[in-house]
Amino acid sequence: MQTTDPIRRVADRWDAHLARIGQPDVDRLYREQQERSLQVHGRPVCTVARPHFVGEEELIRHRHAVKVLADGLVKARDHIVADRKREAEHLGRFYDWIGDLMHLEPAGADHGAITRLDSFRSATGLHFIELNADAPGGAGHNDGLAAAFASLDTYSAVAGEFDLQPLLLQPAAGRALIEAWRDWGGDRPPVLAAVGWFERIGWTVESVTRDLEYFRDAGIADVIAVGPDALEFDGRRLSAGGVEIDLVYRLMLTRDVLAARDEVKPLLTALRHNAVCMVNPFRAELMGHKALFALLTDPDVPLGLDSVERKVIRDHVPWGRLLRESSTLDPQGRRVDLVEYVIANRDELVLKPTHEAMGKGVELGWHHGASSWESVVRTAIDDDYIVQMRIPTERVAYPAAEPGIPARAMYEDMDPFVTRGQLAGFLTRLSEAEIVNVARGGSVVPTFVARQ
Repeated sequence: MQTTDPIRRVADRWDAHLARIGQPDVDRLYREQQERSLQVHGRPVCTVARPHFVGEEELIRHRHAVKVLADGLVKARDHIVADRKREAEHLGRFYDWIGDLMHLEPAGADHGAITRLDSFRSATGLHFIELNADAPGGAGHNDGLAAAFASLDTYSAVAGEFDLQPLLLQPAAGRALIEAWRDWGGDRPPVLAAVGWFERIGWTVESVTRDLEYFRDAGIADVIAVGPDALEFDGRRLSAGGVEIDLVYRLMLTRDVLAARDEVKPLLTALRHNAVCMVNPFRAELMGHKALFALLTDPDVPLGLDSVERKVIRDHVPWGRLLRESSTLDPQGRRVDLVEYVIANRDELVLKPTHEAMGKGVELGWHHGASSWESVVRTAIDDDYIVQMRIPTERVAYPAAEPGIPARAMYEDMDPFVTRGQLAGFLTRLSEAEIVNVARGGSVVPTFVARQ
């Protein structure tokens, strides 16, 4: 029986053509990734042989939800920082952690020019669980993979019938970078340096440099990729290898910078002197603080959300709270003791540190017994944690890019890539594990819009 779901239909058609073409397309996908340096820690960044598809009407709905949610998160941030008592209550330990990095640069687009929402797609739609506003990367991998998939014979067989179009991320990222530069006061085409410890995340300087070339179309004069130890500051200009730098594209997590302040001292000094523009600024980390997501769904917190924002949040953001000794409304609107509720409902809840990344410290309640869950909860009360309602995730079958092309049931993490508050596309990640992370063996797949 033929499905009426257009996304399922194009996926089925892709899988049928791939089965006929077979191993030659799998081999080509592997070669394309090698030639384009699309690897993480020496392995291909994509381990499946089908891209991710999204429908045009679905994309329009996602654009609306992302824009509304981005505005709502700004309101949540402004609510916290408008009152010193609220700041101390929600962010005191965060400020202790990030320290003076928050105030190195002049005020500006402090929510970050390039961010990424983490979300899962299920039968009930997209569910947003957090915002990465620190140093979200992956745009180059996505766009390189889109080109790799477009080279396959399977793509040629399917693309015309469904009018497949790639959702590329680098053009939007390039525009966001140049707009941030102009907001900072730049009045000429800038020299851009991507700065990061690339080997730690399995990238190479060569692959990053290749990705940066796409930014020239946005008005970037020149591009380089360097480690922070290559930077120098002479009191006037930041440079690397004799090349003066105007704009830094930061691909280092704030936590890593805090652990290596001496190594990044030239950059920090240049920022303190307002001698260079950096995207994202360190204070963008505040927008990624998971307390904001917890506040969004708490009717006890007066954020000034309008009816449209409240509906989008109700439909797309799971119930969440800052974990502390307090009373609150549960997902059904009943007044409960929060800690008692969390202990009693482990099968439906997730605990997360408020400013960790890469899945560190995340506890899935349904993976615990009653006593171990209570112990985790009691310990987390004394730290900075939020609790969120479990999302009804679904596993999706993808053809594996390996001999025989076997089907693999994968969790699908569909993460909106957001530039200047607008949806640019998706950094879609797959994993056989529930916590989807590329550094832990997950796979990146590009997204194509399918029209018929």
